[in-house]
Amino acid sequence: MKVSDLILEGEWVIPIEMMEMISLNELIVISDGEGRRIWSYTISGNFTVASAVHKIREKYSKLQWTIQVWHSSVHPNISSNVWKLARNVCATDENLKNRKVQLASRCCFCKKEEENKEHILWHCNFSEIVWKWLGNIFNFINPRSFEEMLTLAKNKSPAIKEIWRVSSFITMRELWFSRNKCIYEEEVYSINLIKEKILKLTRECEVRMKALMWNSSYDLQVLKVMGLKCRKVKTITVKEVYFQLPPLNKIVLCCDGASKGNPGISGYGFIGRSSSGDFLVAVTGGLRVSTNFYAEVLAILNAGEWTIRKDHKEVWFRTDSAAVISAFQSNKIPWFAVKR
Repeated sequence: MKVSDLILEGEWVIPIEMMEMISLNELIVISDGEGRRIWSYTISGNFTVASAVHKIREKYSKLQWTIQVWHSSVHPNISSNVWKLARNVCATDENLKNRKVQLASRCCFCKKEEENKEHILWHCNFSEIVWKWLGNIFNFINPRSFEEMLTLAKNKSPAIKEIWRVSSFITMRELWFSRNKCIYEEEVYSINLIKEKILKLTRECEVRMKALMWNSSYDLQVLKVMGLKCRKVKTITVKEVYFQLPPLNKIVLCCDGASKGNPGISGYGFIGRSSSGDFLVAVTGGLRVSTNFYAEVLAILNAGEWTIRKDHKEVWFRTDSAAVISAFQSNKIPWFAVKR
């Protein structure tokens, strides 16, 4: 059957056998206009070779830690070594075994476990002592992985985040360098020497640190122990905000949508007030995985559907998305919103 076989005199005629497979709410409204083909992988609905390539190409998830590694506060020499460690581009016994090299593996520090990158950096007794010393300065627990290390300072001030980033990266590098010297140069490793190097290199990177501190005893204590100078403190200023109400007999709907990532888990919401400022409605909803633009458009569409149900004729729509405003004003809304 074709679609035309399901339409009779401008109305849908769905056979009983197909009722379980088709939702009547999802059927489009039949109009006199001509139908058009939609390429669903672009917002406009038009096919392009670039969109086809983007659809079929192999995609990899974005790495979140790269921004931290190559941050301007970290010296490039340190960043390059941490990058190699994060990508496991290092000559450990484990990597040699993966290349079919037969050897007896033993950690050069603890002499108890087989050597691999994770053991050297996080689980060896020697590295745990170093991390415990550094963690006591910041009141942090010992990190058990690279990802966990990056999240320890997430609730601290910008200055503390910066200092922790630099000092923890230096600690990773010095642990690895100590391992190399122990194996290839037969040097005796020293915990005190590593501590001195971590503090020295952190102070040398101070000229690259620009983040502001909080005016708290915790921030001052960390700066003092690390031998760093005090930073500027960001002061809080109170600003007066004015809200414009709509004219008489009109309502205003403030709409917004957002996604955690673009695309990512997203949602929308809108709130309505009358010309006298009285509260009318507040609605929120989830959209699963979508883009910011999609969420902004759906916020206005849902707000508009609410006004129709409540029989409001004079409405102000407000949104902070210039792209969505332009799309509605020029009647060039995305293909997925045309039917709705």
